[in-house]
Amino acid sequence: MSAAAHARFPRPAPSSNARSLSRRSLLGLLGASGLALAGCGVAAPGNAEHTLVAAHASSTDHFMHRSFVRFKEHLEEISEGRIEVKIFPNGVFGGDRELTEAIQLDNLQLTAPSSSPLAAFSPSMNIWDLPYLFDSREHAYAVLDGPLGTRIMDDLGDVRLKGLGYWENGFRNLTADREDITGPSDMRGIKLRTLENPTQIRAWNATGASATPMAFTEVYTGLQQGTIDAQENPLPLIVTQKFYEVQTALVLSRHVYTPSPLILSRKFYDGLPDELQRMVEEAGTESVRYCREQSVVDDEAALGVIEDAGLTVTELSAAQREEFGTVMTEAAEPFVRRLLGDRLVDELRAEVEEAR
Repeated sequence: MSAAAHARFPRPAPSSNARSLSRRSLLGLLGASGLALAGCGVAAPGNAEHTLVAAHASSTDHFMHRSFVRFKEHLEEISEGRIEVKIFPNGVFGGDRELTEAIQLDNLQLTAPSSSPLAAFSPSMNIWDLPYLFDSREHAYAVLDGPLGTRIMDDLGDVRLKGLGYWENGFRNLTADREDITGPSDMRGIKLRTLENPTQIRAWNATGASATPMAFTEVYTGLQQGTIDAQENPLPLIVTQKFYEVQTALVLSRHVYTPSPLILSRKFYDGLPDELQRMVEEAGTESVRYCREQSVVDDEAALGVIEDAGLTVTELSAAQREEFGTVMTEAAEPFVRRLLGDRLVDELRAEVEEAR
């Protein structure tokens, strides 16, 4: 990682939510489960030697939650109950940033944020925000699971996190309150909600859109009230958040593939004996396979829901995708190169091309 990346993206100051999620406050929140915080992570009742507290911002009907359940079931089985996993969905402990901060402090132990907000902690994660990088899921997996993806995951160790593998958030698609979007020129003047991510903001502004960072929890109301005209997310999130109720069109732009790294408290991991560390890693590997499988299932189902809701669905042609890709990449890639250095981006481009 370049020095410029550290300078431009210093470690974030804890948010007010994260500061309040101390061990004492977490103990109060978990009190109903009879848990007590002590030693490595959270001490568990019964025969368990350790409790691993997992939290995420997705709803229980999203494939992310099912993936946490899969991780729990697999780890508890192979550890023969030595590790107990508690799952808290629906953002009860905050969004991706707050959860990541809490895991750095070992107040929580496991989450799976999108790579975009995680880039504020580990700048090399910015590389996955380059638009139109991957042609397909299989193309993305080949690069993520390859040498470069592994090195970028290992960078998390510098910020007290342990990466267990790349879960999937999926290809992001555009919804809007207009039905004639087929190229970058059609984006002019559209107020588009984006993540608070400088790469994506630059890419969308280059199309003529007005990129508007906004908290995920405020997007539905923003669309409903006209504060924003459009948003972009993977299809399952568009459905679970019911954005189709306040939009008229879906553009299958697939402009960015977003992984969701499964991250663990480094302190919790280091405090486990070697055999339990290996079991946690095995559960992580199994959950990666399961999450990717379930993402495909939910993606297909979500498209059906959106079509049934009456939205106009536009599938971009190869030429239209290339036009979007050229405009957005020309704006985003120079920034990423300044941030991370030419060598890393060149290596990514070489691996992307080899995996085609």
